[in-house]
Amino acid sequence: MADPEEVRVSPQPPYSPSSSDASSTSSPGVPVSLDWPVPSRSSGRTVDPLEEVELQIGVAAFSLSKLLEATSAVSAQVEELAFKCTENACFLKKWRDLLKEGYDSLKPDN
Repeated sequence: MADPEEVRVSPQPPYSPSSSDASSTSSPGVPVSLDWPVPSRSSGRTVDPLEEVELQIGVAAFSLSKLLEATSAVSAQVEELAFKCTENACFLKKWRDLLKEGYDSLKPDN
């Protein structure tokens, strides 16, 4: 399974609107406009908010593709296990039937 550090999506830039500058229709923690600069993680330069969102989308897409790979692998294992369980159930039913026949054949006829 993927390491939790790999799957984590980078957090949104810090923003805490005061009650005076947040509109009643916006969600908490979401800026009213995208005019704020976002510092880059790799250097001191500021990044366009759209670039930051695109970066976060890319990280999320990568994480989701890794999750899909892991899910597909687990799905294949579950299918294989289900097949083995079905075979075992058939085997056990046959043994049950044979034991029942043997037991019935040992009973005295009434």
